[in-house]
Amino acid sequence: MKYKMQVLYSSKAGNTEKMAQAIGRAQKAKSDKIPPAYPVEGQKLILVGLELGKGSADKQVKDFISDLKPERTKNVAFFVTGNVSGLDDLTSTLKGNGVNVLDDVYICEVKSGLFRSGKVTEEDIESVVKWADKIVNSLID
Repeated sequence: MKYKMQVLYSSKAGNTEKMAQAIGRAQKAKSDKIPPAYPVEGQKLILVGLELGKGSADKQVKDFISDLKPERTKNVAFFVTGNVSGLDDLTSTLKGNGVNVLDDVYICEVKSGLFRSGKVTEEDIESVVKWADKIVNSLID
């Protein structure tokens, strides 16, 4: 592990889960659903993956975000599949709690068909892993 970090996600369609697990493997970091099985403590970075769709984050995500304070994590960065309009409330909550929110948000637009939901591609997964590496390296330097 390059950095004391976790990758946490909320994933209804499974797309964000695939991305989070790939980041976790690449960074040798724990990845878990929100809320995580164990409390988050003393992390330098949490990468939060969300599938926001057309609305805001669900109650579990909002509750988890509202509980993050600097002693739990210093920095948060978001990666999102779908619409990012719901991030403003989460970002405001984190900043109000004194947690640094990185401006570099990874957005993955998953194409869906008429009768089925879209799936992330290998290119999407490679791209989010590169993004995560860039985020981690920016905090190490």
